[in-house]
Amino acid sequence: MRAANGTSGLYKRKLYGYTKNKDGELVIDDEQAKVVRDIFRWYLDGDSVLGIIKKLSDAGIPSPAGKGTWSKRSIEKMLENEKYTGTVTFLDSATQEYKYQIKECHPPIIKQSEFVAVQEEKKKRSNIVTDDDGTHRSSKKYSSKKKKEF
Repeated sequence: MRAANGTSGLYKRKLYGYTKNKDGELVIDDEQAKVVRDIFRWYLDGDSVLGIIKKLSDAGIPSPAGKGTWSKRSIEKMLENEKYTGTVTFLDSATQEYKYQIKECHPPIIKQSEFVAVQEEKKKRSNIVTDDDGTHRSSKKYSSKKKKEF
């Protein structure tokens, strides 16, 4: 019910790139936001998740947990998180289908168009196929790098 009426605390849950102000609202942390923008840009420029981790490590940028190296999962989750566009979405816990969504919930770090482009790129790079036989891995070789067009 709180998700439906917009009062859920999950809408304001802190994540990398944001801090909370004295009123508990999410505000952009400029230094971390630059890292988030770099991660999205690098991915769209063709870097793999492991390549992004190397760039972050080489630059000495600590992970969200303050560790010296970033986990693959933290980068993948960041690239999937629509919250960076200022939009927060919840699935209905009963049906797992209906979504509660608030747009412009907080200031965006990346543009919606950039987020959509990353999701499309992730699908292009994936070797997971869904067809009449269900979901399975493709028989083709997989590379998380952007495919070069000739």
